[in-house]
Amino acid sequence: MALDEVKEYVYICTRCNTCKYTSETYLPSCPAGERFMFEPYFGSGKVWIARGIIEGKIKFSDSIVKKIFSCPVCGNCGEICDMRIGDHIVEIIEALRTEAVEAGCGPLPEHKGYSGYIDKEHNPYAEPHKNRLNWLTDKEKADLKDKAEVLYFVGCTSSYRQNKIARATYDLLKRMAVDFTISPEEWCCTSPLLRTGQINSVKEIANHNLDVVQKTGAKIVVTSCAGCYRTLKKDYEKLYGKKPDFDILHITEYLSKLLSEKKLEIKTVDEKVTYHDPCHLGRHCGIYKPPRKLIKAIVGKKNLIEMPRNEKNAWCCGAGGGVKSAFKDWSVDIAVERIKEAEATGANILITSCPFCYRNLQDAIEKSGSKIKLYDITEYLLERL
Repeated sequence: MALDEVKEYVYICTRCNTCKYTSETYLPSCPAGERFMFEPYFGSGKVWIARGIIEGKIKFSDSIVKKIFSCPVCGNCGEICDMRIGDHIVEIIEALRTEAVEAGCGPLPEHKGYSGYIDKEHNPYAEPHKNRLNWLTDKEKADLKDKAEVLYFVGCTSSYRQNKIARATYDLLKRMAVDFTISPEEWCCTSPLLRTGQINSVKEIANHNLDVVQKTGAKIVVTSCAGCYRTLKKDYEKLYGKKPDFDILHITEYLSKLLSEKKLEIKTVDEKVTYHDPCHLGRHCGIYKPPRKLIKAIVGKKNLIEMPRNEKNAWCCGAGGGVKSAFKDWSVDIAVERIKEAEATGANILITSCPFCYRNLQDAIEKSGSKIKLYDITEYLLERL
């Protein structure tokens, strides 16, 4: 997306500062602003950078580019904003990044490898594509169907880094006798490229992934990654100007649906848990109820203890928008704040529903020495079927 496409919204911002603190609790909402305490790092500041670029009053420089990319693009600023620009702040930040890349000034050095890695091996980790399904046994790989009702789109992070989440998702679907398959031809969804402004090869990769879905004949695509979910659900639709002819569901939506249909039987336990909303799943796509419905089915309503910043105002885990790659220590510090907030609820267990969130929250648990137990929701459910 180019700045010209969001130009009308840039001029709505009055820098009223309501985007800096959550509306219900008046707690901090912006990880970048709170870290650097300088207006250009807040959402409102980035909007005014965009205005300066549009009007030719400022040009991209190393300093400007650092401020544009020092942001997990969590979208909390847009959620809180009372003006019409609120629905478009994430678009403006991502458009700024695209503009910086096209001007030859971006992305940050730590992001530049994404494009080459994804072009060569179809993932941002530079792992061999042939190893994408190595978390499955040889028999399981051989048994994968060519055609199925459901396609599980695993995602790169679940395939190469947090593959116990992929394993738990696969086992859940198997235990419930879902007619599903996984494609070894799946490529990166392109979220890392879109979030860092490197959009040149996005449509080609999206075309490939859509062809993969069509080959399987799937009517439903299920993801366990919040980033994949947002990309397939929203970004591909923007790319093509229309919705795909199949449903895209996050695993929490799909399992919640099966629970309503009495196809998912869960044993209840007496445990105090809290839940972290991934930004891509929650604020960006509005998925709040399905994961909570699943958790409450296990522990009951009273034992799901919400953090002060939850749902639309949830504090970001700090891993998104390229921050985990370019600002490793700061990224974990953002997550440490979230861990402290989770501990303060009195819960013994923290649940999330995104492999990227899981990785950063686990890093924060290790850094802070926290005793809280972290689960992806698929792991938590699988142990309690």
